[in-house]
Amino acid sequence: MSSALVWQIVKGNHAFVRKGLNGVVFSAEAGNVYNKNSYKCSGLANTNHVDISVDAKADAVKFGLGSRKNAQKPKKNTARFTVKQNARRALQSVGKQVASFRPDLKKGAVARMAAIQKSLRVKKATKA
Repeated sequence: MSSALVWQIVKGNHAFVRKGLNGVVFSAEAGNVYNKNSYKCSGLANTNHVDISVDAKADAVKFGLGSRKNAQKPKKNTARFTVKQNARRALQSVGKQVASFRPDLKKGAVARMAAIQKSLRVKKATKA
């Protein structure tokens, strides 16, 4: 099926829709960097998607790129990498990879990567 047809089927009603007040609609599926319920950002409809999430076991960030290969097998169609570099290098590498893959999602991917890395940072204890 084409991605446009998939989007027309799932756009208003899927398991990841989060409807807020005043008509604001968000989406929480994997591969949606902006968390917007739109065709451009959707990880369900687009085969070329970018996924950034937390790897709880390794205290690291998981970065994934979806491709057209194995489009019917969602688990296999995303190539996932664990990013263990320092924050600046990780942001640069993710920015470069996303810019060559989906330039329209670069800003959101870098922002999400920075937010996740900031949440994983442990503050040092200060002496009293």
